[in-house]
Amino acid sequence: MNNKYNTKPVYWEKAKKYLIKNDYILRKVIQDVDNKHYLTRNSTPFQTLANAIIGQQISVAAASSVLKKLKLNINGFTPKKIYLANNTILKNSGLSRQKIEYLGILASKFVTNPNYFYGFKDMSDKDVIDKLCALKGIGEWTAQMYLIFQLNRPDIMPLADIGFVNSAVRIYNIQEPKMDNLLEVSEKWGCYKTVAVWYIWRIIDPEVVQY
Repeated sequence: MNNKYNTKPVYWEKAKKYLIKNDYILRKVIQDVDNKHYLTRNSTPFQTLANAIIGQQISVAAASSVLKKLKLNINGFTPKKIYLANNTILKNSGLSRQKIEYLGILASKFVTNPNYFYGFKDMSDKDVIDKLCALKGIGEWTAQMYLIFQLNRPDIMPLADIGFVNSAVRIYNIQEPKMDNLLEVSEKWGCYKTVAVWYIWRIIDPEVVQY
């Protein structure tokens, strides 16, 4: 699996060919977007989780704005800088009280017990999710963002991602019950659900999604 920064996952081109062959709707999506881009890893483990926490329940644009202010206000984006930052600075960056708490817990864990996050690349998807969800402020969606953007796992489908679900429902004309019918559609994606999700995200936002 891809462990280097800014490199294409080894399965990417194979996945694209599989999806183009097996799903005519996704074939058009893939052909319509800029294929020079791909999923990659360009953040540290802490940054991926912190980005996902910041992005919980807000738009990509809003999260980007908060992150930009935060980096400026604390002069960087590391566990130690978050750990040492006072709540007023974090609040003035646009973070809610809840997200300040969650980021504080995450930063503290990275500073005081970094070993907690070691070995994830050798764990199953479920084990990674279970371990991350043991930390307050991290739910299944946030853990799945880690699997996608930090570990580049190929077969992740975040059903709690409203943007993905709404786009998929629209382009596939999915009827109620939405989730059951979406799961049925996803059978066409085989073991490359991450790649399908990544391209469906591009319908919402032409900018490449990144955590």
